[in-house]
Amino acid sequence: MTEELTGNQWFWAEEFDLSALSYLEFLAFFFDRPVVGNEKMWELLSGGIDYFVASNPATVVEHLQMMCRTFSELTKVYSHKQLDQGLWAVFGAGIRCERFLFDPTVDPRLRIACIESMYVPFRDVVAHSILGKDESFYWMWWDMILHTFWNIFRETNDRYDALSDDGKRMSDAMNRTLLKILALNNKACQWSALHGLGHLNHPQRWSDVQNYLNVHRNELTDEDAKWVEDCGNGSII
Repeated sequence: MTEELTGNQWFWAEEFDLSALSYLEFLAFFFDRPVVGNEKMWELLSGGIDYFVASNPATVVEHLQMMCRTFSELTKVYSHKQLDQGLWAVFGAGIRCERFLFDPTVDPRLRIACIESMYVPFRDVVAHSILGKDESFYWMWWDMILHTFWNIFRETNDRYDALSDDGKRMSDAMNRTLLKILALNNKACQWSALHGLGHLNHPQRWSDVQNYLNVHRNELTDEDAKWVEDCGNGSII
C-alpha cells in the first residue's frame, strides 16, 4: 500500500502487484470471471484496488508471452466472451499490461519475443473464426498496444526517427509481427493488422499497406479501400 494525500486527508492507496501472480493465477485473474457489461468491468476487476503495478515487470511479460503462445488452449477453458472481456482487461481497464513491453529494465530479447508471440492468437484462433473484420477485442489489440507505446514515447510526437534505439527495436518487432498477421488469409486478421500498422507510423508503413491494397483492391468496396489507404498514410482515428 502507498500513502497519499487527497485534499486534507491522508489515505492508503491499495496496490496490486501483477508480478506476484503465478501464470495460472494470472489467467484466472483476467479470464475466469463472469461476463459483465463494459461499464461494470473495472468494478469487477479492481475490487477496491487503486493501482496495478509490477515489482518484477519481466514476470508480467513472461505471462503475456505464454498466454499468446498457448492461446488456442485457452479457448478450450474459457468462452469467447470470457476471453474477449479478459483481453480488454489485460490491455486496458486501467491495468495496461502492455506497458511492461516497453520497460527498458526488462531484457529486450524477452520483450521482442513477447511481441512476436502475439502473432500466434491470430494464426491459431482468429484465422479459424467467423468473426467479422472489426468484431471483438482482436480488432483493437494493436490499437491498445500502440496507444501505450506512443504515450510512453510521447516526446517523439509519434515519429519513428525520434525514437530511442530501444523504441526502434520495439517498433521494428511490432512491424514484423503485424506483417505476418496481415499475410494470414482471414479478413479479421488482416483488418486487425492494418489497424495496427495505421497507428505504428513505421517507415515501411506506406509501402507495406500499398502492397496489400495492390493485391486485394478488387476484393474491397470503395469505402474499405479508402480505409486501407488511410491506414497507409496514418490518418485513421
